[in-house]
Amino acid sequence: MSKLLIIEDSFLIQKVIKHLASVELNCEFDFASTMAETIELIAKNDYFLVLADLNLPDAPHGEVVDVVLSAGISTIVLTATMNDERREQMLTMGVLDYIYKENRDSYTTAVRLANQLLLNREIKVIVADDSKTLRNYISAQLRKLLYDVIEVENGIEALKALAKYPEVGLLITDYNMPKMNGMELIRAIRQTRTRDEFPIIGLSSSSDATLSARFIKYGANDFLMTPFIQEEFQWRILKAMEQISLIKKIKEAANRDYLTKLYNRRYFFNVAEKLFRSAKIDDTELTVALIDIDYFKKINDTYGHDSGDAVLVELSNLLNKTFNKYTVARYGGEEFIIIIEGVSRVFCAQYFERFRDAVARTKFTIPDGVITVTISIGVGNSLKSDLLEMISDADTALYKAKQMGRNMVAWS
Repeated sequence: MSKLLIIEDSFLIQKVIKHLASVELNCEFDFASTMAETIELIAKNDYFLVLADLNLPDAPHGEVVDVVLSAGISTIVLTATMNDERREQMLTMGVLDYIYKENRDSYTTAVRLANQLLLNREIKVIVADDSKTLRNYISAQLRKLLYDVIEVENGIEALKALAKYPEVGLLITDYNMPKMNGMELIRAIRQTRTRDEFPIIGLSSSSDATLSARFIKYGANDFLMTPFIQEEFQWRILKAMEQISLIKKIKEAANRDYLTKLYNRRYFFNVAEKLFRSAKIDDTELTVALIDIDYFKKINDTYGHDSGDAVLVELSNLLNKTFNKYTVARYGGEEFIIIIEGVSRVFCAQYFERFRDAVARTKFTIPDGVITVTISIGVGNSLKSDLLEMISDADTALYKAKQMGRNMVAWS
């Protein structure tokens, strides 16, 4: 489990940071009030990052930073001392950033930075630059930010690296490179990957005043002139990554049902229409299933709507776990819909029967205790003239399952 260490001797500031960290951070965190406590905690734990105050009772001159850095842990300094000389000294020593403790926003900034660094460990970055010296310098800065770095010498190699590692989350590219320059590289990438999903930061030492505008016009998210200072570099990157993350969250929120976190009806139809067209062209198997909770109104009437919501959420979790390879959505109320491509009727039948049985054996936790729930499943498997007709078949089968006593799987 990834852990963050926060070194702070003020109880009041600890309280503020603890609240922010509890809300914002996706990891565990410890507090130390002295250098002695810091040394003891570092010996017992594996920390990915330290937020360190410079003035501690037993280390009033920033000695704790030496201790943390010598342990190989990335460090952000949080201090009330506004001293440019000390700031330069800390950055030269290798700390990631030097943040002044001016107000609550300072602590929010530090915690958000910590959270982004935690995420960075899972992100690959391509650095494209034909200058080995600059490439090594940029890569070193990125590794301090905990990124997994891939170095290439030109645009052609960058495209090959993207093809080999499609999970790459960021590209930093120089303009002047042999074979394919940075502008050409960006234009090639933007044919398939938008700036809202894949950030690119351009670099150049050119004195051409129009270069930054052209870089951004052709698809870069940001642009930096070299040489640059460390802080500007890392914050430009962090802001670009934050923006991508925010856009992703907005899209997710638009595509997800608020209560169950399953995909919503609109998203389902966007995906299902494409799968339907593909199945028609390739003449492959396509299965649509409607799932309905039996006697759901009775659950709401007997135990209350909070209990009904709890059942919906728990059933949704089971659906996600069982059908995680396929598109599952909340269709409306207590009804859910699944589309499965390329799987035979026989295997789908086994899937649905096992799921129906698993639900019937599950103890659903509600505010007043636990209850059991059953579901009925209607399945359509014949490719019709359009998707709506397949869903209509599944709906007819679901009605049949209800008429035959519920807690069963029926096929159209």
